[in-house]
Amino acid sequence: MTDPKDKETFVLEMFSSIARWYDFLNRLLSLRRDVFWRGFAVKELLKSGGNLFLDVATGTGDCAIEIVKSGGKDKRVIGIDFSPQMIYEGRKKIEREGLSDCISLLQTNALGLPFDNNYFDGAICAFGIRNFSDVRKGIGEMRRVVKDGRRIVILEFTNPANKVLRGIYHIYFKKVLPIIGGIISGKRCAYKYLPDSVMTFPDRDEFKKIMEEENIRNVQSFALTFGIATVYAGVK
Repeated sequence: MTDPKDKETFVLEMFSSIARWYDFLNRLLSLRRDVFWRGFAVKELLKSGGNLFLDVATGTGDCAIEIVKSGGKDKRVIGIDFSPQMIYEGRKKIEREGLSDCISLLQTNALGLPFDNNYFDGAICAFGIRNFSDVRKGIGEMRRVVKDGRRIVILEFTNPANKVLRGIYHIYFKKVLPIIGGIISGKRCAYKYLPDSVMTFPDRDEFKKIMEEENIRNVQSFALTFGIATVYAGVK
């Protein structure tokens, strides 16, 4: 899938098709570790203060909700995603949580954010950056809309450094996960894409370098759960 437009169309259709099952399968397939990973990422985001945040590739709004729950109801979050079905599921969840006054979800493309420069007090993207047709452009857009001195945080899957753990992880990720995800969602291709996209994504050091090359300063990386996921945090 070398054509960026082809990837964009595929990813949009895929995530829209699994939106109904997205939260349930995230919790099941990660054994609820995704909750911890997002919580860690949000804590890094909130370190530089401020009240207005952007959640890029928000999906069903998990990070947006965590920002308000961790930071307090004086926080305001705009979550963006290009899947209308994800936005629909997210709005329902935010309403159930009683957070509609704090969080707004907008359907738009992360590669062309409809916000002014230096608009937000921070930006976060959880498990979305590897799906972008242009990763550098996505990082650049996040940087553009964040104020000087504020934080940009990215959470993404990575490969464990330990060879034994990596082998076990690959068996689960490439063999078991697509079967379970496919049976429950009816979309096995979506849960085959997940491990494939992780295996081809830049490793921890390489992605950290990409962020630095996009003029994000003081980039730190935090390997979580034996390196299955990594949080990257830097400053504009």
